[in-house]
Amino acid sequence: MTAPATVVLDRDGTLLDFYEMFHRFILDLHDEARALPPPREEILGYPYWTSITSGSLSIGKVRVLDRVDDVVRRYMPHGSLYEGAVPALGALRAAGVRLALVSSWVGTEQTRELLRAHGVEDCFGQVMTRDDLPASDTGLSDAEAKVVLARRALDRLGHRSAERLFVVGDTPADITLGRRLGAVVVGVRTGNGGMLPPAPPDGPDVLLPSVARLAELVLTAAEEIP
Repeated sequence: MTAPATVVLDRDGTLLDFYEMFHRFILDLHDEARALPPPREEILGYPYWTSITSGSLSIGKVRVLDRVDDVVRRYMPHGSLYEGAVPALGALRAAGVRLALVSSWVGTEQTRELLRAHGVEDCFGQVMTRDDLPASDTGLSDAEAKVVLARRALDRLGHRSAERLFVVGDTPADITLGRRLGAVVVGVRTGNGGMLPPAPPDGPDVLLPSVARLAELVLTAAEEIP
């Protein structure tokens, strides 16, 4: 590699397949309420998620938004990294690429435990979630929280503005983050990435099926820098 590169990865839907975590969480809430859950495909659909984030979904007497952090805090052992993620991360680390994982949701320690279980914790110079925000920033929106966390992670990694930067994610918020950081924006079709526009300005610069192809993209692009 002739020039340094840094990659900021989103967690949920990009690196982490959280569907089983989330499904188990919803099933347990229905079990507590002694209620019949909807079909799995409905639970895992984007409209169901938006009903939670808007605060409109209750199961029994529980407003789901009030408990949603349990998905990460309690159910992370049921999550998994997407197929091909482990070798891709290993290849990037071996090539000297600096890696940060940033999430506007909670769960720094749970995330580290999952990465450790897959043997890739050492690939990341920084792992930051909403847990790492100072008290003065806890009221930030998810989008703003991710920007603050990403900038802090880049600073700690020693990233310089003249160096190549990639931001990888599956949502419009990740596209926005990449644009604000002046990065090459890489979208993935996993998670909610199936709804991403295929190209700029609203879509990513590059759209991959999954993070399994990330090392090839980053290392090829970095070699092209004079």
